[in-house]
Amino acid sequence: MGVNMHDERPVREQVKSGFVIIGKLLAAFAIGVIFLAGSEFIRGARGWHDLLLGWGLVIASVVVMAITVRFWAAGFVGFIAYGALRSVGGILAPLAFHVSRPYMVVLFASASVMSGLGLRFGHKKLAITPLDRASIVIAASCVLLAFLFADTYRGAVVFNAGNIALFLSWWATRTSKHVSHKKHDCERILA
Repeated sequence: MGVNMHDERPVREQVKSGFVIIGKLLAAFAIGVIFLAGSEFIRGARGWHDLLLGWGLVIASVVVMAITVRFWAAGFVGFIAYGALRSVGGILAPLAFHVSRPYMVVLFASASVMSGLGLRFGHKKLAITPLDRASIVIAASCVLLAFLFADTYRGAVVFNAGNIALFLSWWATRTSKHVSHKKHDCERILA
C-alpha cells in the first residue's frame, strides 16, 4: 500500500483509499468463505440441521452479494482476468500446476470469456439492471461452486454456467439498446 507520487490526491486520501480497497478484498473473501462453507455443509449433510445451516449460509451470502454488487463487481472481473492470465502458465507448464493441458485451455477460454462479458461492470456509471445484478451474482456463485469441484471438467461446466448468465445479461442489454436506438430513429424520421 505504497503512496503514489503521481497521484494528485493528498497522502491521507491515498491511504484512506488503500484501506477501502483492503476492506473490499476482505469483505469479498469473507462472503466467498461463507458461501463455500454453506455449500460444504449441504454437500456433507448428516442431518436436517446441516442442510438448514448450509442453505442459511448460502442464501445469506447470495443476498449480501446481490445487495453489494456495485461494491465488488469490478474486483470480481479483475480476479477472473487474473485467473485467465494464471491459466496461461498452466497451458505452458501443466506439470507445475498438476493438471492437464486441455483442462487449462478450457479454463483459460472460460475465464477469458467471463472477464470479457463482465468488463462492463467495471464502469462506475453503468446502470445495473435487476438482470445484470442477477447475472453477476450467478456468475460469482458459479465460480465459487467450481472451486468445490477442484480441477475437474465438472467444475468447468459449473464455471461456464456463470458465462451463460453473463451472456444473457449482456445480450439483453445490447438488444434493449438496439431497440431503443431504432425507436429513437423512427421518432426522428416521423417528426
